Amino acid sequence: METPRNETPSLFAALLTGLLLNTMLADAAGYGARAGLLAAPVSIAVLTAVGLVFAHAWRSSAARLTRGLFAALLVLSSALELLRMWQMAKGLYDGAVTLTAVCVTVLLPVIYLRRVSAIAQTANVLLCLLLAVTGVMVLSVAGRLRVVNLQMPAVTAGVWAEALRAQTMLYPEFLLPALWRQEKRGDHTALRLAGYSVIFGAAAHLLLELFFGAALPQRLSPLHTAAQSGTLSVFNRLEWLQLLLWTMAVSLKLALYLYAVIRLLGGQSKGEDSAVGLDRFPLYLAGMLLLCVVLCGTDMQAALRLRTAGTWVLAGLVTAEGGIRRLWPKKAV
Repeated sequence: METPRNETPSLFAALLTGLLLNTMLADAAGYGARAGLLAAPVSIAVLTAVGLVFAHAWRSSAARLTRGLFAALLVLSSALELLRMWQMAKGLYDGAVTLTAVCVTVLLPVIYLRRVSAIAQTANVLLCLLLAVTGVMVLSVAGRLRVVNLQMPAVTAGVWAEALRAQTMLYPEFLLPALWRQEKRGDHTALRLAGYSVIFGAAAHLLLELFFGAALPQRLSPLHTAAQSGTLSVFNRLEWLQLLLWTMAVSLKLALYLYAVIRLLGGQSKGEDSAVGLDRFPLYLAGMLLLCVVLCGTDMQAALRLRTAGTWVLAGLVTAEGGIRRLWPKKAV
């Protein structure tokens, strides 16, 4: 019997929104435009392979230890997303925004997004809005894009490898599809997530380099700075809309992480659209705020690199465990 579509809403838009948000909130450009374009095909292939292998191994593994490690990674990632949003807002408003205000603003919408259908529906709308606003930003700065700003250094093996390393940062969104059925994650999820996110990042770096030229590596929050400099002044008048959309996207990402954590710690639920219980939210809100307070003095770039390393380690552990269970099913622990 075919499952009704509304009972298995696709979470692909939520996963993609989280990945694109990483590019939008980046503190600095991670690589040159030419190196990024040359490394993109290999990056897509690497991320696709990791997603497919992890999903295949997860079905054979999914032990209690790896579930706990995955849940811990998602909780830490949630705190880092809140801190990154706070640091950006603090830089824009000269420290006038408090950590508590950012946490409450971002976390409260998660109460509405506690059901997977709400996550899926909100993600579809938010993804369209984010892409539309990004398109308006590109139009607003189109008159200041200069081909002469494109940097033409020799793309050595080291430069190419650095671009490849930046593009293959492994985010939890690449691993999350392994937790859900085909109907919920969509077709060819690993390839589409890797392709869209890498291409979006490479295109953003190209546009930013055409705008800033050689000064791009020194620019902080380059996408936001470019948007504020638009000749149409669109984002100077509607800066609140840009920040609102980014805040909503962070809330969506945290809701997706919370839903995944509940499933990891509680096992498979009876209903695919089951909601996270309201009784869990006071503990969740207090725990996230406490974790953010503990980590607020952390070097954000170092913490994000550590998160990426942890994600790669988790992917390696699950792959190794899945392989062992398939080769020696009776001896696997």
